[in-house]
Amino acid sequence: MKSREDGRAVLHASQRLAAEMLATNDIHQKTMQQIANEVGIDIRTIYRWKQDPDFIEYQNDIAEKVMTSFLAETYNILRNIVRGSDSERNKLRAIELVLKNQGRMTDVQKVEAKIEDDRSNEAIDAEIERLKKLLGQI
Repeated sequence: MKSREDGRAVLHASQRLAAEMLATNDIHQKTMQQIANEVGIDIRTIYRWKQDPDFIEYQNDIAEKVMTSFLAETYNILRNIVRGSDSERNKLRAIELVLKNQGRMTDVQKVEAKIEDDRSNEAIDAEIERLKKLLGQI
């Protein structure tokens, strides 16, 4: 196996094909044996490749690209739900997802903090005087 400039291995064509098929297997829905047969390798080879960091990285890269192209389809479906759903609940949920995705709607969280200060009034007064002196030196 060759090595690239960055030290990572260059995958063979059969490795790339197997990784691409695995990354998009939700579309093809093939068994591991079917993928191995199409690539022309033994099924054990696929399991061995699935342990290879370079193979995993390439498969993940393909999966990311597929998801990026899937994003446009997802937005179309959300728009269709907003415009055409008979269910008000489905419309509102789709609108909420769109607004959250665009950063225009966030969940509100209430944060409470209880600060305890066990210093005496004299200690606090002394701290105030010390800070006033520091400010006077500036």
